[in-house]
Amino acid sequence: MKSLSRALMVLAELSRRGHPLTLNDIAGAVDLHKSTVHRMLATFVEHGLVRRDEANRYVVGLDAFDLARAARGETGPGELVQSVLETLCRSTGLTASYARPRSGAMTYAAVVGDATGFPNTEVIGTAVPMYATALGKAYLAHRPRVEVERYAARAPFRPLTPRTITDGYGLLRGLTRARHQGFAVEDREFATDLRAVSAPVLDHDGLAVAALSVTIPARPPRPGDVRRVVAAVISGASQLGAHLLDEAPAAPEPALDGACAQAIAGVASGHPLTAAAPARGA
Repeated sequence: MKSLSRALMVLAELSRRGHPLTLNDIAGAVDLHKSTVHRMLATFVEHGLVRRDEANRYVVGLDAFDLARAARGETGPGELVQSVLETLCRSTGLTASYARPRSGAMTYAAVVGDATGFPNTEVIGTAVPMYATALGKAYLAHRPRVEVERYAARAPFRPLTPRTITDGYGLLRGLTRARHQGFAVEDREFATDLRAVSAPVLDHDGLAVAALSVTIPARPPRPGDVRRVVAAVISGASQLGAHLLDEAPAAPEPALDGACAQAIAGVASGHPLTAAAPARGA
C-alpha cells in the first residue's frame, strides 16, 4: 500500500501543478528517487493517466479527466465527444469513432453509428493496432519523433490483410504523409472490406492525445464525397482539440495538395494508394 500511496502522490503533484513537469521536477517535489518516479510515470502513461510531451515532460492524461468526471457522477465519453460523433455520423452517413492510446494500441472510447457487420473493430473498449488503422496512424503522425521511431522499431508488424504495411520504413513514410496533410487513411489494411479516414485530436503543444475517424464501407465513395468526409473529420477533431485548449474551435480546411488529393483518390477509386513524397523538413 505504501507504493500505491507514493504513486498517487506523484499523480496528485502533476494535477496540482497543472503544467508539464520534468522527471527531476516531480521527483524533487515528492522527495522520491528518480528511478522510482520514472517507473510510476511509465505505468501511468501506459494506462493513459499521464502523457509525455515533445520535451519529454509529463502532464495529466485524458483518462485522469475521466476519473474526475466519474467522481461527479458523469458516465460515458463526455457530452462534447458524443455530440461531435453524432454530428459527424449525421453529416457523413458513416460510423464515427473516437479512440485513445493505451498500451501501444488505440482503444475505442466512443462509437456512433451502425457497426453491424464490422469485424470486431468498433466496439467500445476494443484495442486495435496503430500501424494498421487510420486512428493509429493519425495519432502516431503527431507524436514526438523519438516515440514514433521507437514504435516503428517493432517492425516487422503482423500482417492482418494482404494490404497491411508491415515494415517500419513504410509506416514512417505513411506517417510523414499523414502529418503533412492533416489526416490519415486506412485502405483495407486492418480488414479487407473497410477503409477509414482519421484526424488527430491535438493538445496545447500540437501533439496527438486521441483520434477521430469515420469508417468507409467496401464500396468506394466518389472523390467529392471523400473530400467532404475528410473535411468533416478534421473539423470534428479540431473541435475536440479546441475543447482541450479551452478555445473557440477553428475548423481548418484540409490541404488538398498533391499528396492529399492522391490519398483521397486512392480511397475513392478502390485502387492501392501510391507513395507520396515525404514533406520537406519532416
